[in-house]
Amino acid sequence: MKKGKIIMTTVAIIVLAGLGYFKGMGIYSSSKVMDIGVKEGKLKVCIEKPNCVSTTNTNKEHKTSVIVTNFTLEEIIEKLIENDLELIKSDGNYAHFTHTSTLMSYVDDIEIMLNDNELSIRSASRVGYSDMGKNRERVELIRDILK
Repeated sequence: MKKGKIIMTTVAIIVLAGLGYFKGMGIYSSSKVMDIGVKEGKLKVCIEKPNCVSTTNTNKEHKTSVIVTNFTLEEIIEKLIENDLELIKSDGNYAHFTHTSTLMSYVDDIEIMLNDNELSIRSASRVGYSDMGKNRERVELIRDILK
């Protein structure tokens, strides 16, 4: 009986330490400054990590297609705010949003740029290697919202 209690206590400590680590990464991600924005008229490309998708990339892992829309940038911004994205900056045809995960407080950056009726988009995690497909899911959700 005593051995079982020791094992359960050890497991609980390991789980709590792991949760504390991941929660700490979320707090770190909220303060991390990202290399984002428009360069040479385009959103920046994703780096080699699989936690980013962008219309600027050409490789299959990171590539997503532009979103054709009839909404203005102001209407798009309003719709994205209604869907739990926080507007950080809006300038001309560009807008930057963040999304913070509920459980671990990880912060993702979402950038959009509207040219005529084509919306370029980039969604990237600030920390970690994989995002378990969350950024691609988010882009597809935005695509559905703007139909």
